[in-house]
Amino acid sequence: MNDNIHWINGFEEYFTYIQHPQLDSFQDIKKAIVHGNIYKIRDLVKREIHRGHNELTDEFLQLIFSKHIEYDHTTHRKVLRYISHCIDDQFLRQVSAWSISSSKSANLNDHFSRGQIMSKLWLMNIIDEHIEIDSIQNIVLYGGWYATIAYFLFERFTNIEKLYSLDLDPDARWISDKFNYPQCYDQSWKFKAFESDVCNLQWKKRAKNTWYIEQLVAENDVVCDIRPDLIINTSCEHMDDTWFEQIPSGKLVCLQTNNYFENTQHINCVNNTAEAEEKYQFSQLIYSGSLDTPEYERYMLLGIK
Repeated sequence: MNDNIHWINGFEEYFTYIQHPQLDSFQDIKKAIVHGNIYKIRDLVKREIHRGHNELTDEFLQLIFSKHIEYDHTTHRKVLRYISHCIDDQFLRQVSAWSISSSKSANLNDHFSRGQIMSKLWLMNIIDEHIEIDSIQNIVLYGGWYATIAYFLFERFTNIEKLYSLDLDPDARWISDKFNYPQCYDQSWKFKAFESDVCNLQWKKRAKNTWYIEQLVAENDVVCDIRPDLIINTSCEHMDDTWFEQIPSGKLVCLQTNNYFENTQHINCVNNTAEAEEKYQFSQLIYSGSLDTPEYERYMLLGIK
């Protein structure tokens, strides 16, 4: 299992990006648990001694020594719990709490891979540079997957009224709701995920050119009106262009795609930003750029449809 916790690389990217004061401690944990570095194991044991015995001490010690002993019970959940007890970070704590119900169903290695985290942080950085905080009240994620980016969006846009996530995967709906439980369950659906095909949405028009989408909350038999100020799609390579073509003119859209043609799930990759700009035509292109990740090159466009 220690060789299968690739999500730890994504968190390393995150802690490096935010210049977390405990980055060195996190890297010590990675070197001990993933690589079995005996010196880092020694340092972690010292920290556990300093922490003092508690109900999780035995489990933590088993994890620390797991590369060198016969311990077959390492899980994503246990490693996340240990790291969240060592590193003070709210995003990490939220992921750790979420993993109680979702670690067996969610694909943590893909979702928190280094490339995925780099792409999400890059998106937030571009949004910081080009979009005014007060201009966004409603956001919709197309192909939102587990919608963990919502954590950063709620931090960035403090006046968000609604943030909705649409994805074809039926499991993604409840996994997303679980991750964003503070906004989903405690704040009257400030966040809500839907099982929905974004290439088959029905946009409707009200007076004053107000466009919206109706989505049924199946478990409650309630219809929500989605009136996005910002549409984000970081999954363009997974779908054809219909989703973009159907968006009404004048909508603010941020999209990401890539050149990772080797992935069999990617049906609509591009080779470069020029090709992306040709495929997704904006009336006003605010930003166009690329990002190198370990496995592919990522492309991002931000603009007015």
